[in-house]
This record gives sequence, structure tokens and C-alpha cells, in this order.
Amino acid sequence: MNTKSLSVPGLFLAAAVMIAMIGVVATTAGASSVDESESGPVSVTADQAPRAAGASEVAGEADADGLVFMREEEKLARDVYRSLGEIWDTPIFSNIAASEQQHLDAILGLITTYGLDDPMYAETVGLFENQELQAMYDDLVDMGSESVEAALEVGAIIEEVDIADLEEYLAETTSEDITRVYENLLRGSRNHLRAFVSQLEAAGVDRAPYLLEAGDYESILASGTERGAGSRGAGDSVSDVQQGSGGRGRGPQGEGRGPGGAGWNGGGRGGHG
Repeated sequence: MNTKSLSVPGLFLAAAVMIAMIGVVATTAGASSVDESESGPVSVTADQAPRAAGASEVAGEADADGLVFMREEEKLARDVYRSLGEIWDTPIFSNIAASEQQHLDAILGLITTYGLDDPMYAETVGLFENQELQAMYDDLVDMGSESVEAALEVGAIIEEVDIADLEEYLAETTSEDITRVYENLLRGSRNHLRAFVSQLEAAGVDRAPYLLEAGDYESILASGTERGAGSRGAGDSVSDVQQGSGGRGRGPQGEGRGPGGAGWNGGGRGGHG
């Protein structure tokens, strides 16, 4: 089958790189996140994020900063997908946006548990307290408006960034309840990445990873749908999210093509900065 490479404008790459950089800063000064679940069931809702026995109700500064930032970063994914779903008649955006809402609810449960202040625009689509995330939202929606393929690429990039950020946050926290939720969000992001890439491949797009290491990226795509805590009755089904995508992993296909090889600016998170 003939394939085509999707050209991503420089501004689009800059926007995606900025999201990743924001996450790295949040991890250093606090922590952050990004995610989604190809099977919304992987999500943990607010009442499904129990506090581990003996867990403190007072979050450390890093965890507190990370939870607040992650609440808005998860919102970025949900809002972008909702907006793109209104432009393109492609069910994957509305289905994954619904799963992202479950992730927002899970984070809100932890914010409530630890007595933190929820960002003021948490329930308003397209508005963010963090102005860097506000700029990212505006740019990503604008870029995803160019074509269905560009919109799917926006989704794939968001999920790659989510995966990288969540791995950073998991390495920083020692809280069992926060770890539990982050791990579920991470499973969700991997599922969503598979769904977006599957639809891009069905459209004939030969996609390369833009942030993840090539080996990690191919390993995720080669794996099947993941399920985790809170997987029963938690919202959209795997088939709903994957509608039109085939919903399957694939074997390694080499390094792929893209600016500077695997990742942005020649590879990996360490290249940003």
C-alpha cells in the first residue's frame, strides 16, 4: 500500500515541543501529566481513586503542583478533542474526549482529597489559567482544523507528550493513591496513541514518533489494548474509541520518518531546552 508522510508545520512542532517542556518544568518544580484511554474504562473516576491506607491528606509541594498542572493538561487534551470533533465527523475525537473527562474527574478527586484549589477554568472549554497551555490549545486546534489527517496527528502528538510526562511524574511521586491514578492515565494515553496511529495508517500516513524514543513508540503500537483499575462500567468502550481505526497493535516498522528522526530536534526529551 502506498503511504504518505504527514507534513507538520514548524509552528505545530513548536507548540508540541512547548507542551513537553511545560511538563518537564512541572516535574522539576512539582509534577504534571497528560493522558487518555483508548478504553475509557481504564480511567479512574473521582469516586474510584481511593486514598491508600495511611496516606497523608496533605500533599507535598511537588505532588500538589503536579496535580493542579495535570488537571489543566488533561483538560487541554479533552478540549482539543472536543473542538476537533465539532469540525470533523470522526467519532474518535468525541469518544476520547469523553474518556479524558473521566481522567479530569479522577484528578479532581485527588485535588479534593488533598484540599487543593481547582484551576478556575477547569469546567470551561477552551479557557486555561496557565497561559502557556492557553496558547497551546489555540495553536493545536488551529492546526488540527487543516485536515482530518492533521487532526489525528494532533491527537497522536498530545498522547505522546502525555506518556512522556506521566512517566516523569510517576518517577517523582511516592504517594500510593497518586501513583495509582497516574498509572491508569498512562495506560489510557498508550491506548489512545494506538487508536490515533491506527487511523492515520488507515489513511495511508506513514507516521514517525515526534517525542518518544523509536523503540518505546514501536513497543506501544505492537501491544494490545490495556485495561486497568476501574475498567468496568467507566464510560466509553474500546470499540467506541477505536471506531474506524481497526483497534489493533502492529509490529515494529523501523525508525519511520520525521523531523530529526525519532522525537523533535533530533531525539528525546533531553533535546529540548
